[in-house]
Amino acid sequence: MTTNDPTKTPTTASPQFASTSHSRSTARPILTVSARNAPNRIPPADFASLLEATNADASPCHGSLDTEVVVDLSGVTYTYEGEADPVLRNVSLRVNRSEFVLVLGPSGCGKSTLLHLLNGSVPHILNGTLEGTAVICGKVVAETKVADFATDVGMVFQDPDAQIINTRVRDEVCFGLENLCRRVDEILACQKEALDCVGLPDFGDRSIFELSGGQKQRVSIAAVLAARPRLLVLDEPTANLDPAGMAEVFAVLARLNREYGTTIVMVEHRVDELADKVSRVVLMDQGAIVFDGSPRAAFSARRVVHSEEADIVPAASWFPQVAELAMDLAAASRRELLPDQVPLCIADAVDLCAAWSAPKEAVAVTTPPVERLKKPLLAIKSLSFGYDRNTPILKKVDLALESNAIVALLGRNGSGKTTLARLLVGINAAPAGAIDLGGKDLSKLGAREIAAYVGYVFQNPDHQFVTDQVDEEIAYGLKVRNYSVDEIARRVDEVLAIVDLKRYRHRSPFSLSLGERRRLSVATMLVLEPHLLVLDEPTIGQDYERAQQLMGLMARLRERYGTTILMITHDVRLVAQWADRAVVLRSGEIAFDGAPIELFGDADLLQSAGLLAPPIHEVSRLLAVRNPERGIRPVLSSRELVNALVATGRKTSQ
Repeated sequence: MTTNDPTKTPTTASPQFASTSHSRSTARPILTVSARNAPNRIPPADFASLLEATNADASPCHGSLDTEVVVDLSGVTYTYEGEADPVLRNVSLRVNRSEFVLVLGPSGCGKSTLLHLLNGSVPHILNGTLEGTAVICGKVVAETKVADFATDVGMVFQDPDAQIINTRVRDEVCFGLENLCRRVDEILACQKEALDCVGLPDFGDRSIFELSGGQKQRVSIAAVLAARPRLLVLDEPTANLDPAGMAEVFAVLARLNREYGTTIVMVEHRVDELADKVSRVVLMDQGAIVFDGSPRAAFSARRVVHSEEADIVPAASWFPQVAELAMDLAAASRRELLPDQVPLCIADAVDLCAAWSAPKEAVAVTTPPVERLKKPLLAIKSLSFGYDRNTPILKKVDLALESNAIVALLGRNGSGKTTLARLLVGINAAPAGAIDLGGKDLSKLGAREIAAYVGYVFQNPDHQFVTDQVDEEIAYGLKVRNYSVDEIARRVDEVLAIVDLKRYRHRSPFSLSLGERRRLSVATMLVLEPHLLVLDEPTIGQDYERAQQLMGLMARLRERYGTTILMITHDVRLVAQWADRAVVLRSGEIAFDGAPIELFGDADLLQSAGLLAPPIHEVSRLLAVRNPERGIRPVLSSRELVNALVATGRKTSQ
């Protein structure tokens, strides 16, 4: 039986969390004194001692009595109700206490289903057929209610706003413990220690609405940690965060694992800042585990996996950029890359490059810059805007866009990026005279006129669909504008070919995979041949390979139609690879407008705007500082850096 005595002596030094399900449907218990209003005067015991004390008498209900084994899956196959094919196929996985496991794989490979299995949501809420054996924290999943995992598994999801239900930080952290009917003194001690653990010690009385995205996600983690879970499960917890918020969350998770021994299983696509923090990597493909080992071994070789459409894609799409650099250096050297040579962080990569010597036969390959014809497209002059007249979100913004360009719009969450985009497409009413669109005042144009000039692709493609057939969806915008039948047919056929959806023209949009639906949402805008296409966070909910496919499509549109792409994004690697120009919004004002290479060289600006430089930029910059005589300059891609190392190696040898 579990005891709540916080004075009990722990049996081991490392903590053992025992979680809350953080259920939103559980009725709030009536407490004699509410932890929310009680004075925070109780000195908390050492967090590790509290955690061990709570779980000291706990014993598994079923399965292995080995308390070191937190997750034990054997031959697990799972098929959702109404589906013919299983989403998990013969999965076997054992996770021991204090491991930090990163799960990677393409969209649709079964990662989220695997996580939902870990707290019993699969099969008890997300119904289906479960085969094989799944034991979590000593409890057989098939025989255990979801509520019975409430003191074992804590889950944190992508969007903190969808998980947080209270308006004050302390209320949110206390909520799960109150529902578990814990004593007031224990609730206060645990909420204080949980906030300390996530680096928010003085935030108890803060309003949730005052917090940044990263701070909100840290509160979500604290709310789960307060109930002391043995296992912490996270499903892309940084998907909606800017780079600074992402770094905050990753630092907290690393500290929890390193200092408190928290067992963590996590799905995440943003691996550059995470690779050196995890102890193990699991790679999934088509519902099966195809690799399970150390991070260095995982990132030492290019593998192939399959997309939702069963197309072959490179698994290296989810590798840290410094590991990709190591593979490129090995290829240039014509040598095998050994796992112990794989860098997991920028410092490792700098050491690898500094020691690397180019073979005699290596030749630097340079690509000449492409000159593109550009014409004025849009001009914003002294634009100020706010939903509340007394609280402006955008402040005297001046911005000009030209045709035939890919422009990245960056900045912290809440800096005004989406507000600006909505003004450009007429969702928000622009002030008179502030936006010139093709020589016309945008404020005087109707929705149909704006849509013919500017297309807008939402974060969630499902929000754009209005028909039940792919070709009808693409044709819809043309039909409401009274285009001829022949012209509609011509444009629909052309666009279907461009986005590679011809074979699905008679399918329902909602029967397509996520990647296909994203391409369809682009097609519905593309058919109108807009001069400007706005992409709102194209990488949210997309794995790296999907983002690459989407941006490849954008590049083809630019080449074919001279379309300008304005993408709102937090993905600095995407910006480095694809953007001609970067615009940074900071507190509603334009703080930078120029080339990405110049942006990433301004450390003060990056910090103030919540951005991080891509790893390759930092590696090349540090190499230039360490060995200025080599003449290396900061670059944005692995190929550029390898070429620079080859070129400087030749100069040195001459």
